[in-house]
Amino acid sequence: MSLKLTNLAKNFGQVEVLRDINIEIEKGDFLVLLGGSGCGKTTLLNCVAGLEETTAGRIEINGRDVTRLDPSDRNVAMVFQSYALYPTMKVARNISFGLECQGVPRADRRRAVERVAGLLQIADLLDRKPSQLSGGQRQRVAIGRALVRDPEIFLLDEPMSNLDVKLRNQMRLELRELHGSLGATFVLVTHDQIEAMTMATKVAVLDGGHVQQFGTPYDIYYTPRNRFVAEFVGLNKMNFLTGRITYRDAVPAVAIGDHVAQLPHYVFSKGKPEEGQRVLLGIRPENIYRSRDRLEGDAFLQAERSVNRKDMTGGDLQVWFEFEGQMMACRVRSSRAPDLDEKTTFFLDLQNASLFDSETEMRL
Repeated sequence: MSLKLTNLAKNFGQVEVLRDINIEIEKGDFLVLLGGSGCGKTTLLNCVAGLEETTAGRIEINGRDVTRLDPSDRNVAMVFQSYALYPTMKVARNISFGLECQGVPRADRRRAVERVAGLLQIADLLDRKPSQLSGGQRQRVAIGRALVRDPEIFLLDEPMSNLDVKLRNQMRLELRELHGSLGATFVLVTHDQIEAMTMATKVAVLDGGHVQQFGTPYDIYYTPRNRFVAEFVGLNKMNFLTGRITYRDAVPAVAIGDHVAQLPHYVFSKGKPEEGQRVLLGIRPENIYRSRDRLEGDAFLQAERSVNRKDMTGGDLQVWFEFEGQMMACRVRSSRAPDLDEKTTFFLDLQNASLFDSETEMRL
């Protein structure tokens, strides 16, 4: 076990910032702590690094209890959002300064810097100062300073938030390749779900200081544990329809107004709900089609509605229509989008639908 957090809690005075955090990852995992502003993800990372003392709970790194150890004794390396480079030092010394403080011989420091610089493709920048670098180059230097130490865990606090979209995409790819080549354990904090879904082997979705769901990106996307996760994860927000549970020849279904949505293949997490229970049926925009030929099975709802709104997002476009008194979004190719007010037949594919209790908002 590379990192294990058990019943972790953190209070600032009377304010409870983290509560009952339980996470386990293996060596070589890429864990992403995902959540909005103020959810506690950076505080959690700081607790792992030793920059914040925990109020309760236990932190283990490779089986060693580090809960009360100083940051320097945890053998972790951290990359900060602000880069935190020394402005008066050249790149080479910025990278090697931590080794210098540990008393590593000059020759060994030089070899370590050359190795990391080659890995990050910054060998031609070693004689420059941070003020002479672009944002992407500074980020590489900050990562190099962490890599040179060969720590047990790399901790990254929103390292790409200061970069433009193009550089973010590039750095995302480079970090993923770096993780693969090193085989090391990474823990990344971000509010960007694209970063989480494309880079992580495990994701912990946080809200209100609590882990709402922990699992693989696939599990979190297709089987969200509650409505918050379902809404937060996904480039396009999940649609929700209010209905009641019913059964047709023992087959579970949801009655929504005059429609009945049968769910013959739905796997309930805690047994089948009672007849008449109020529920929310969740359907992602990419599971709503304009052609029946694209349906994966025979479980679907058909609606002929007028297009109320269109949101251009590049190659894709979100088309909005009203269904049973609720606005629904459908993702279509922008080159084949219907016109506003155009009558269009929509097919709501239920193969990947999610059901939530309307009161607790937990997955059924």
